[in-house]
Amino acid sequence: MDDFICGVNYWPRETGVHMWKEWNPESIETEFAQMAALSLNSCRVFLLWEDFQPNPDTISEDAMTKFETLVQIARRHGIRLIPTFFTGHMSGENWDVPWRRDRDPYSDPGMLRAQVRLVGEFARRYRDEQAILFWDLANEPDVFCKPRSVDAAWLWTYVLYREIKAHDPVHPVTLGTHAWSIFTPGPFRLGDVAEACDFLCMHPYPSYTPLCPEPLDSLRSSYFTSFACKLTEGLGGKRVLLEEFGSSTQMASEDVEGRFFSAALYSALANGVTGALAWCFGDFKRQDRLPYDSTPYEVGFGITAADGRVKPKGEALASFARVTRAARIAELSPAPARAAILVPKRYYDNPDEENGPLRNAAALFASFILAKRAGMDVAFVTPEQLGDAAHGYRALFVPCATRRGTLNVTDFAALKAFVEAGGTLYCSYDGLAVDGLGELFRVGVVSSSVPQGDTWSLSLPGSGPVLSGPLPKPVPPILARKHLAVSGCSEDANGSGRGIVVSEYGQGHAVLVTMPFELYLATTPYAFEDESQPYHAVYSLVGKLAGLPDGAHVCDRGPDVEVKEFVSAERRAIVAVNHGRQQQAVRIRVSAENARRRPAWSWRQERPISAAGGALELALGPSEGDIVELP
Repeated sequence: MDDFICGVNYWPRETGVHMWKEWNPESIETEFAQMAALSLNSCRVFLLWEDFQPNPDTISEDAMTKFETLVQIARRHGIRLIPTFFTGHMSGENWDVPWRRDRDPYSDPGMLRAQVRLVGEFARRYRDEQAILFWDLANEPDVFCKPRSVDAAWLWTYVLYREIKAHDPVHPVTLGTHAWSIFTPGPFRLGDVAEACDFLCMHPYPSYTPLCPEPLDSLRSSYFTSFACKLTEGLGGKRVLLEEFGSSTQMASEDVEGRFFSAALYSALANGVTGALAWCFGDFKRQDRLPYDSTPYEVGFGITAADGRVKPKGEALASFARVTRAARIAELSPAPARAAILVPKRYYDNPDEENGPLRNAAALFASFILAKRAGMDVAFVTPEQLGDAAHGYRALFVPCATRRGTLNVTDFAALKAFVEAGGTLYCSYDGLAVDGLGELFRVGVVSSSVPQGDTWSLSLPGSGPVLSGPLPKPVPPILARKHLAVSGCSEDANGSGRGIVVSEYGQGHAVLVTMPFELYLATTPYAFEDESQPYHAVYSLVGKLAGLPDGAHVCDRGPDVEVKEFVSAERRAIVAVNHGRQQQAVRIRVSAENARRRPAWSWRQERPISAAGGALELALGPSEGDIVELP
C-alpha cells in the first residue's frame, strides 16, 4: 500500500457482530462515508465463521453476495478492506460453528479441509481485487480454541497461508495475534507465526495488562502499544502492524481517551509500525444481547458514539491520518537504531517458573521506557542475532539477566567480543552466573542475597543523583529478588557508584547494576511519573559512554519527549511525541544553509518552522505528536 495504513476495526453500530445475519447495506454505506470523511484508508472486517460456512462442504453464497456488496461500498469510498477469517472469538465471547462437534480446528483433518476450502474460495474470487488490502487468517485464534502444541499452531498457520498464496500470490497474509502472545508461553510463538506470514500484527491494550497500573493517558500506557509492537518485531523479525488498540469510554473519560490515542499513535509510528487500526469504529446500539450483554465495556470502544458523533479519540485518529498522508510518511524509512535491548534466549520457556514471559516482558518494557527517556532509540534483538547484528549497535542492554535462560555461555562470549571491539554493554543483575562475569566487569563475585529493609537505592558516579524506590512485595511466581555483592570496585573508582559498576574492557565499556533495576520499576506504580527520581539517568550514563544519542538532529528535549528520524534518498523527517502532561519544547539542529533554501515544515500544524541559529524549536502540548520535515 502506498500510504501508511490508518483505519478501524469494524462492526456496524446498529447490528454489531450480527452484521451478516442482519444485513443493512444502506447504514454500512453511511458509516463507510464517515470513515472516508475522517481521512481513514482501511477497515478490518470479520467473516464470522458460522455465517460464511454453514457446514464443512458449503460456502454460503448469500454471505458471499453480501461480502461482494461490501467490497463495492469500500471501492466507492476509497477504503481498503482487511477480511479476517475464522472469527471464532469476538468481544469476550466465542462464536463456534455448530458442526465442529469439539473437533480440534488445528489438527483434525476434516476441520483443516473445511478451513482450506473457505480461504481458498476467497483467494480465488478476489485475487485481483484492489479493494482488498490483505488477508488476516484469524482473530486471536488461541482465545477461541488453544492449539495442543506449538507445532500444531505453526502447521495450521502454514497450511492456510500456503492455500491462500496458491490462488492469490498478490495480497499479503497475516495473523491477528494479541498481547498474550508475548505475555504467556502460548502456542502461537511470534517467531513461528512470522515463518508463515508476510508481516506480523499486534493487539495491545494498556487497560488489560498489569504492566500499566497508571491512568490511560500516562506515560507508561502511551508507550505500551509501541513497546508491544517493537517487541513483536524483535521476536518475529518482520515489520508489524498495530492491528488493534483502543480504549472504552466505560473505563476512561473521552478527553483521557483522546490524549491516549494521540500519544500512542505517534509513538507507534516512531517505533516503525506499518499502520494502525483502532478498535473500533462505533459504539454499539444493541447492548442486551451477546457479546455485549456479558461484556458491557465492549460497547464503548468506538471512535464514534452510537449516534455518530466523533469522539475526541476519533478526532485524534483523523488528525493523525491526515498528517501521515500529507507527510507521505510511507515514502520514508525509520533510521536504524544504534542501541538494542537483548531478549532472553528462553523468553517463552525459562525452566524457572518465576522467569516466564510476563516477567520478561515487564523487565523489557521498563528497559524500553528508560532508553527512550534517555534519548535513545532502541531495537529488540535475540541472542541468535548477536554475532552479526551487534556490530551495528553502539550499546546493548541486558536487563535483569537471570541465572539461566537469559544467556548461554556462547551468548556471553559474543557480548564480551562486542565490548572488546568498542561497544558498550549494560547488564542488570537478577541471578546471572556465568564464567567471565568478573573479568568483563573487573569485579569479584562475593555473594547474592535478598536485601534488608523495604527500599532499594543506587548512586550514580561522581555527583550523580542517588536513586531509590520501594522493594516490591513478592507475589508468586515473582519471588523476592536478590542483589549481587561484588569486591574490587569501590564507589567512584573507574567512574562507578554504589550499586553500579563501570569498567573498561578492550576498546569498550561494561556497566553492571547489581540489582534487578528494571523489574523494580516495572512493579512500582507511578515510577516514571516521579520527577524527583530520574531513573533514566542510569541509561543516560550508558548512552554517554556509547556516544548516544549521537545528536545528528536533536539538540534538546525533555525526558517525556520521544523522537525518531525517518529518511529516504531525498528527504529527512522527525517524528516527535510528548508522552507527558506538560507542554514540551524540542530543539532540532538543522543546516543553516539548507534552512535558508527551504524552511522546515510542521505537517500537523501545516506551517513552516523557522530555524534561528541553526536550530528550530517545536512546541508539543500534552500527548501531542508531530512530523517535521527537515530542510
